[in-house]
Amino acid sequence: MTLEFKRDFAQARDNWGAFWLGKSPRPLIEIVIPKAGVAPVKAPHYMAGYDGNFEPVIDQALAWADSHDFIGEAIPFYFVEFGSDTFAAFLGCELDIQVEHKTSWSKPFVRDWDDCEIKFRPDSEWWQRTADFIKCLRKRTDGKFLIAPPLLCGNLDALAAVRGIENLLMDMLECPDKVKRALDQVNFAYAQVLDEYDKLLDVKTYGTINAEGFYTPGRQTRPQCDMSVMIGEDMFREFVVPALEYEASIVDAFVYHLDGPDAIKHVEALCAIKELDLITWVPGVAHKHLDWTWLYDKIAALGKGYGLYIDDHDEIRRLSRQPYAHKIAISTTARTKTEAEDLIAELEK
Repeated sequence: MTLEFKRDFAQARDNWGAFWLGKSPRPLIEIVIPKAGVAPVKAPHYMAGYDGNFEPVIDQALAWADSHDFIGEAIPFYFVEFGSDTFAAFLGCELDIQVEHKTSWSKPFVRDWDDCEIKFRPDSEWWQRTADFIKCLRKRTDGKFLIAPPLLCGNLDALAAVRGIENLLMDMLECPDKVKRALDQVNFAYAQVLDEYDKLLDVKTYGTINAEGFYTPGRQTRPQCDMSVMIGEDMFREFVVPALEYEASIVDAFVYHLDGPDAIKHVEALCAIKELDLITWVPGVAHKHLDWTWLYDKIAALGKGYGLYIDDHDEIRRLSRQPYAHKIAISTTARTKTEAEDLIAELEK
């Protein structure tokens, strides 16, 4: 299979497949740069299309892909989502779209766990909007680039969206069994939505790409738990780990998004999840210039891979000589297509 904007897609697909099996001969490298002599078009913002006006977004996405080169394991794609609580909207939340801030907020609707069932609602406005957008995209982009579906922020993040953070924290102390029952309901809905993604995106044919550009020939999800910064390690193991283990059990590739220094305390518990393949780390603006090598080394020592962005090609060369190099996925940049291809060729020697 080829893609119009990624002629070596078949090779990249094979490389990603080997990566998830632990058989990559080098770190995977993603490089996206403007084509030489072509005015680059910016990619649409990921919340574009929230109002149902899809065609201009698709026009821009196609122009972006056409004006860039996708080198190494980089694969062109468009990410469909209307904010981090999009999955919660599939469960019945209303979304308050903040256009000026390019984000959205969920409006909790659970007043009493005993009076509410958390379930996937395929007739909800935001599921219908998502499905319609993906269908429109596929009519014009099949065979050209891939589509990343909305992230499924499940586990406690989903409950925080439908219940409210403060209420959920109190519930975890006062009625933990009800919270766990609700988490089971979230898991069931999570699996249903993944099944719908399989059909909407023809995963058997195209595989799955996530919001960070990580691809698998099979089914993938990229979970997170922002609520984890508000709870201790014991509560994380009690409430979050079982949900993550379930999420991991129904996919072929499992990439966890670790967000912020206050979440680092959970790395050991995360790495104890057998099916976890990769951790991506976002330190936040205030901490992005610090040296986080120790964290990557810790993740590697615990037997898991990691994904990161690195400007310095010498650092990439250093990492390529590490015994865990086959577990690293790196996004970087280059001044020219030749420089990018030369870097990858060097790592393959």
